[in-house]
Amino acid sequence: MDASGPSPFLALMEIQMNNALTKWERYAPVGIGLEDMFRRLDAFSDSTATNYPPYNIVKLEEDKHQLQIALAGWDREDIEVSVEQLILQVKTTDTRNDTGEYLHKGVSSRSFARNWQLSDNTVVEDVKYVNGMLLITLAKEVPEEQKRRVLPIS
Repeated sequence: MDASGPSPFLALMEIQMNNALTKWERYAPVGIGLEDMFRRLDAFSDSTATNYPPYNIVKLEEDKHQLQIALAGWDREDIEVSVEQLILQVKTTDTRNDTGEYLHKGVSSRSFARNWQLSDNTVVEDVKYVNGMLLITLAKEVPEEQKRRVLPIS
């Protein structure tokens, strides 16, 4: 990238992405009560998420997933997992006194806070820390009123 700013191609891609997300009015005639969903999607375009820490999202069952976050070298006590207003947050606080002299340092140990947006009916079922991997099991619970039912015709 030169001093004149982002390339025209990247600028066009960003405009197209923003237009696709914010033009939810196109779907308003067939979607009732979905405004919040589109606002939540718009929040993704404002995301400042980085690639740290590395993670996987694994489908365990039809309505169950596992978020696997690589946190090598972190102590369980320095990791916090919380859910508030449908946002799953994983954050760390570095309390280590690392004063060693490194010839090469390839394992990152910086503190971070990372968020994932959850759907309205997704709950955190389990949180484990095994062999440097934080494993968060998420389940989608479909309420009875949202399950398919055949209605009588009078």
